Amino acid sequence: MKRFLFISLLLVAGVLPALAQFTLDTEAYDRQKKEAERQKAYQDSVRKVQLEEARIRANDVRFRIKWVNWVTYRQSVGFVESSHNLTYYGYLQARQKWITPLSLRLSSSTRLNEGALREGYDADSWKKYVLDLGLSGFRNLKDDFYLSMGIQLPIGWERYRYATETTADRKHTHMLVGLGFEERVFYMSPNKTGLILGVGCYQRLMSSKLYRFDIGLTFEVGLKF
Repeated sequence: MKRFLFISLLLVAGVLPALAQFTLDTEAYDRQKKEAERQKAYQDSVRKVQLEEARIRANDVRFRIKWVNWVTYRQSVGFVESSHNLTYYGYLQARQKWITPLSLRLSSSTRLNEGALREGYDADSWKKYVLDLGLSGFRNLKDDFYLSMGIQLPIGWERYRYATETTADRKHTHMLVGLGFEERVFYMSPNKTGLILGVGCYQRLMSSKLYRFDIGLTFEVGLKF
């Protein structure tokens, strides 16, 4: 009988620690499982909030449309004249195939091809100052490259002398108005703020005293923001 009790005590002494360890392991597993479930529930709730926010943005015009600005410097080399200008473009960016910015361009021209001018004028004395109001269309070609087609309404004035006059004579002033067309290819940075590069050609009708039509190439660099 004593032996039986002794053996029973030994068995109990050996089993109790193992049972306690099993209980502790089970409790730790349950805690880990509950923590994992809590984390998953939290991640699911965050994901639902993100999806709902994306849905709201997709349907809210305030998020689908935003105003984009460009400022560029442009150099034009034409058959009749060469010029440089500073241009501002502004447009609402929406989910459309064509981007149609309004543009405002300040131009100054000082060099002329004398062989292409009307006779009777002093080309060295000529200067032109023009403000171009225009509308352009940009369509994505591939990746960050765009095709641009534009129309411009140049308004300004020119100053000149006749060939028979000297530098002592006062320059004449003539108001200008015209119509311009341009075709260009642009690289546009995909970032909110980034680089813009463009190259193309233009055609222009002008009510100048010295010429009526010009055609040439353009090179443009600027910043989008």
